[in-house]
Amino acid sequence: MRTKHNERGTALPEDAMMRRGEHCSSSSPAGFSLIELLVVMAAMLVIAAFAIPTMTATMDGIRLRGALGSASNIAQRSRTQAIKRNVYQRLHFSAACGQVVVFVTDGTDAAACPAAAGISLSSQVWFPSQFSVPGLPTGAGAPPVLTTLLMWGTGGVNLHVNPDNPYFNSRGLPCWPGAGAVCSSDGGFVYYYRYQNAGHTRWAATSISPAGRIESWLWNGTSWGN
Repeated sequence: MRTKHNERGTALPEDAMMRRGEHCSSSSPAGFSLIELLVVMAAMLVIAAFAIPTMTATMDGIRLRGALGSASNIAQRSRTQAIKRNVYQRLHFSAACGQVVVFVTDGTDAAACPAAAGISLSSQVWFPSQFSVPGLPTGAGAPPVLTTLLMWGTGGVNLHVNPDNPYFNSRGLPCWPGAGAVCSSDGGFVYYYRYQNAGHTRWAATSISPAGRIESWLWNGTSWGN
C-alpha cells in the first residue's frame, strides 16, 4: 500500500488519501445546468422584446428632431441671406432621388434643382429616406392640420401649405411674388413631413409666422407640440 506523509510527517494510507481527494472534489463549484441557462435566455428575450421598440422609438425621435433642426437652420439661413443681400430668397422643399431635400436659391432663379453633390445652391439639406412630403396630413392616424391660432395665437391669417414654397423678402418676412415679381408679405407658411419606419408613421412640420418666426412641430399621437 502506498503511503504519503502529512504535515507532521505521519504516513497516510492510500485509502485515506483517496477519501481525502473525494472530499475535496465534492466541494468544488458546479457549472450551470441546462435549465438554468434556458431560464436566463428566456429572461433576456423578454427584456429585448420590451427594449427594442423603445430603442426604435428613441431613434425615430432623434431622426425627426435632427431633420426638423436642419430645416429650421436652412430656413433661417434663407431669411438671413435675403436681409443681407437685399435680394428675396426662395426656400425649396422638394423630393429628389427618393429623398426629401430642402435648399435655397435666389427668388428669381426658378430653374435651380437639388443635386447630391451640387455646389451651385447657397445651401441644401437632405433628409433620411424615411421622410416624404405628401402634402396635408391624410390617411389612417393622420393628425389634424395646424391652425394659425395654435401656431401663432391668432386667426384670420392667410396660411400657405405645401406644395407652396415660401420666400423671404429683404426685411426677412415670408412673402410670395405676384405680378412683376414683387415679393409681398402675405401671411404665414407651414410644411408637413411624413416619417415612416418599422411599420410606424409619424408626422412633423416646419412653420414660418407672418413675422418670420421659424418653428418645428411634432405630432405625439394626441396633439401638436414643439
